[in-house]
Amino acid sequence: MKKITLLFALISLLFVFNANGQKISISGHIGYSSPQGDAFTYDEGSGGKGGFGYSVDILYHLPQFDNKLAVGLIYNDALLVGGGTSDSNVDLDMYLLGIRGVKGQYRFFDSKVSPYGAVSLGASRLEVPEVKSNDEVIAEGGSTYAFGIAPEIGVELGGFVISAMYLVPMKYETWGSDEDSAGSFQISIGWRGGFDL
Repeated sequence: MKKITLLFALISLLFVFNANGQKISISGHIGYSSPQGDAFTYDEGSGGKGGFGYSVDILYHLPQFDNKLAVGLIYNDALLVGGGTSDSNVDLDMYLLGIRGVKGQYRFFDSKVSPYGAVSLGASRLEVPEVKSNDEVIAEGGSTYAFGIAPEIGVELGGFVISAMYLVPMKYETWGSDEDSAGSFQISIGWRGGFDL
């Protein structure tokens, strides 16, 4: 029943967009992600951290604002790894962190080349993998959600996009009663393509 309702809603939206001839754009980004927050804090001068991230979004450009303002959906994930010493103990970390939600974007010029600013709001998900050795669980895995905020700036050069997104560190309860903050700073390249309905 839910699938039928969702399908009906999507078809209705397509008819509304088609009646008005609105612009839709889709983009994909890949890039380097730097872990942020307490979950990746090590003793001064020890260890390192880094990661890989990607984003996909679909935006509806509002004709009332000359297609400069757009709203839509975003899906972002980053695989974050780090290691170092913490209180004289070796600490190795690996997380999957991302945001799924709504995105608002403003392009400063209605031209092929334009800087833009955006913000995404939604559910931020942190996942910790289960670690096993000889079929024995060494570290429990798990996932949890928090409210996510991700401001973004970038430049569109034709269809090519260069962007920087900061997923603000939020508190997660994956580690039992402990709460650590985790976030990411992602520098990406990508492509945005658009079409009229």
